Amino acid sequence: MDPIHLLIIDANKTVRLALETRLSSIPDLEITASVGSLTEAQSALARVRPDVVLIEPKKLDGEGIALIQALTSRPQPPLVIVLTSYHDEDEEFAVSEMGIDCYLLKEIDSQALIDAIFSCRGSGDPPCLS
Repeated sequence: MDPIHLLIIDANKTVRLALETRLSSIPDLEITASVGSLTEAQSALARVRPDVVLIEPKKLDGEGIALIQALTSRPQPPLVIVLTSYHDEDEEFAVSEMGIDCYLLKEIDSQALIDAIFSCRGSGDPPCLS
């Protein structure tokens, strides 16, 4: 089976490195890019076609929500997981309307995050959706 290609988008370098550390040893998961700005995200998306995108939209040059809209509007969209520092009901509602797959807090335990990422291979809803 082909590995799941993962793109991490978060302005906080420490968070990106922590996610890379948590996820880099997972079999069948390949981190194709890990970026910290809207420009870097757009460049990465021009080079790679991720199966899953982990994104923190709050600090992406004010354009994180627009990037999520662009991702979910693709003909074959990736599984989009918002991984955020704090819950924002307005943000969650907006991105849910766009068809994101998960809205999670960064304090999530590693196994739950891995389960959400690998849900892109399943036929049902990701475990983070009700």
